[in-house]
Amino acid sequence: MSALPQGTTERRAYVSPDVAIKAALDPTIPKRRATDKLSLHEHRRSGMRAATTWALMLFCLGNFALSFYNPIEFDPYKYLYRGWTWWGFNDMKNSNLVHNVALLGSSLMVSAVAGVDANYLNKTLDLSQYHRAKYLDDNLITKFGGDFRCLNLSIPGQMPSDAYMTLKAMVTTSNRPDIVVYGVAPRDFIDSTMSSAADTEAFRFLRRIVHIDDVASHVFRTPIARLEWFINRTFYISDHAADFQLLFKGNTEKVVEKVVPCPQATTRFTWWDRIKLLPKYLPGEIRPYAVMTGPISEDAARKRWINNAPEYIERYKHPDKHVYQTQFFFLQEIAKFCKKERIELVLINMPLTSYNIHLLGPPRYMKYVGDLHVFALKNNVAFYDMCTPSNYSQQDFHDSVHLNAYGGKKFFDQLVNIISLSGRTRQAFALSGKDLERHQAVANTKNPLYQ
Repeated sequence: MSALPQGTTERRAYVSPDVAIKAALDPTIPKRRATDKLSLHEHRRSGMRAATTWALMLFCLGNFALSFYNPIEFDPYKYLYRGWTWWGFNDMKNSNLVHNVALLGSSLMVSAVAGVDANYLNKTLDLSQYHRAKYLDDNLITKFGGDFRCLNLSIPGQMPSDAYMTLKAMVTTSNRPDIVVYGVAPRDFIDSTMSSAADTEAFRFLRRIVHIDDVASHVFRTPIARLEWFINRTFYISDHAADFQLLFKGNTEKVVEKVVPCPQATTRFTWWDRIKLLPKYLPGEIRPYAVMTGPISEDAARKRWINNAPEYIERYKHPDKHVYQTQFFFLQEIAKFCKKERIELVLINMPLTSYNIHLLGPPRYMKYVGDLHVFALKNNVAFYDMCTPSNYSQQDFHDSVHLNAYGGKKFFDQLVNIISLSGRTRQAFALSGKDLERHQAVANTKNPLYQ
C-alpha cells in the first residue's frame, strides 16, 4: 500500500484492487447487509411496542383522572333513543308533582290504563305524554278517602329486570312512591325473543341513572357481555360513549347545516317520513302523537278483536330456564328494595284469555302461578291472582292478552275492591291517601319555583 502525500487528508482508507476484488467475492458481505436490515426492522418494532405501551398507559391514566374530574357534565336523561321509558322519566323529571302510587308492568298494564282513562276523561290521549291513571286515582279516593296520584311507568315489553331498574331510578330522582302496583304475566318471565336482561332498551337507558353493580352477575350472561360491562364500568370514555356520540352528532349537524344548508322545501322531513323510509331503525322509539288512544264505544270495543297468536307462539316457543330464573331473581330484588325503602308492594297476576293460556300450555302456566304464590308467601308480599277466566270473556280483550277499555274498567274496579278487603294493603292505601298532601307541601318547599 503506497503512502499518501504529506499534507493531504482522506476520510476513506485506500484499498488496493486485489483487496477490493476479494471483498466483492466475499460471501459474508450479503449476510452482513441482511443482518443490518433485520436489526433496523427489530428497532422499528421495538419503537412501535414502546409507543403502544405509552399510549395505553396514557389512556388508562386519562380515564382514571376523569373518574375524579369530569370536564363535561353529561345529562343522563339526554339520550339518543327516546323510547317509552325516556318519555316517562322525562315527564316525571320536569314535573313538581308528588306521586304516592306507581304502576309497573308490560303492555298489558299500558293497555288497561290507556283504554279506561281515554273513556273516563272522554278525550284522546297521547301516550308519549300521558303517564297518569286518572280512573284508578278517583276510584281509590272514593274507596279510601284522602288523595291519590298514580304515576304509570309501565311500558310495552317490561320485564322484572326493567321494573327493578325503573323503581330504583324513580327513587333516585326523589320521587318515592308509598305503594307499587306491579302487574305481571308469563311473557315477562319466559320471552323467547330475549336472552338477557340487558337486551331491552329500557334497561340500557336506566343504567345511565342507577348503578347495577349489585345485580351485574345476573344481567350479563356471556363472558363477552361481562367483559364489555367491565370495560364500560372502568373506562370513563367507554362508559360515556353514548354521550360522546350524541355530542358529536349535534356538533356535526350544526357544521353540516352551515356548510351545506338544506334546500328550501315546502314540507319538512319528519319522524313520520323516517319511519316510512326506515321502519326497522330504532323500532321502539316514539314521538309525540305517535301512539294515540281515544274514547271508544262498548260495541266497537267488543268487535275490535286482533288475533296475535303468531306473536305469542314465537314468544312462548323456547322458554329459557335461565331467563325464567333471572327474572324471578329480579322480582326478588324488587321485593327487597321495597322492604328497604318501606314501600308497599302489591303484585298482580294480570288477566289473560284462555286461548293465550292454551298457547303457553296449562302445565307451564300453573307452574308460573305456583311460583308467584311461593314468592309472595316467602317475601310477605300482597299477591292477587286476577287471571280468572270466569270473571272475563273474550269481549273484554282486544287480542289474546290486552284488555280493552271496558275490560280495563272491570279490572280496576275489581282490584280496588279486593284491596279494600285486605287488612294490611287496605291500611297502606288509606295512610298513603292521607299523607299525599303533606308530601306535596314538603316537595314544594324544596322546589326553587316555590321559594
